[in-house]
Amino acid sequence: MGKLKVIKTGPAASIQDFGRFGVRRYGIPQSGAMDINMMILANKLVGNEEDFPVIEFAMMGSKMEALEESIVSVVGAESMLNGKKMSNKSFEMVPGDQLEVSTPAAVYGYIALAGKIQSKVDFDSSSTYPPAKFGGINGAPLKAGDILESKGDGRSKKEYDHPEIRPEPDVEITIMKGPEWEYLKELPSNKTFVIDSSSNRMGIRLIGELQCDYREIKSSAVVPGIIQLPPNGQPIVLMNDCQTTGGYPRIAKVIKEDLGKLAQVKAGGKISFNTI
Repeated sequence: MGKLKVIKTGPAASIQDFGRFGVRRYGIPQSGAMDINMMILANKLVGNEEDFPVIEFAMMGSKMEALEESIVSVVGAESMLNGKKMSNKSFEMVPGDQLEVSTPAAVYGYIALAGKIQSKVDFDSSSTYPPAKFGGINGAPLKAGDILESKGDGRSKKEYDHPEIRPEPDVEITIMKGPEWEYLKELPSNKTFVIDSSSNRMGIRLIGELQCDYREIKSSAVVPGIIQLPPNGQPIVLMNDCQTTGGYPRIAKVIKEDLGKLAQVKAGGKISFNTI
């Protein structure tokens, strides 16, 4: 068990787990950690189950104070405990200890607390989705003054070493053909795209026009990874907080295994597609 108090954090810090499944027919987004692999690693470092809630943060770092003895891990950013740089392993905090976490090296970083973080649970998930006030602390992003408390202990303190996380300037993403693939006049794999700065948890906007025989479709089901093509030809990759239906052609879908890799490409970074 453990308890941390948020001293300061950015607007994109929230509690996330694997997300909500089986409820899209009700118009409820999946949500969940944008980089599942990094979330799992953070949990492993403190001996948690893979799907335990973690703190996801982006764009800015955080500062927290321990209110009880706690075992903590930080993945995707540098961490300082009482001014001392910590290694890529879990570490112990005692009451009064101050943890400072830097801006993520890529886009998203994760903090895990040994035990299960207590939060609001909606549709079997603690994932924060602010528009519906689902999950997290009162369904909202984390803010100064919030208390994060975990119940139970990690199975044991783990000593997993992991490589330093560095943003990749050029990333290849694997896609499969979507229902409206035949609308395209050129192959996505023949072009390079740039991540637009307006990208977020709902969708990643790509700069780089794709020629297509554009036709609106009836509002149809979409899931994270679907690549929509609006009339301007600039693709949008739907991400975890995306809507459940849409009327833009669904030209392709990013494979599940590459969604985390795509989420970690910074604005201005370049991506290319490999079609299977």
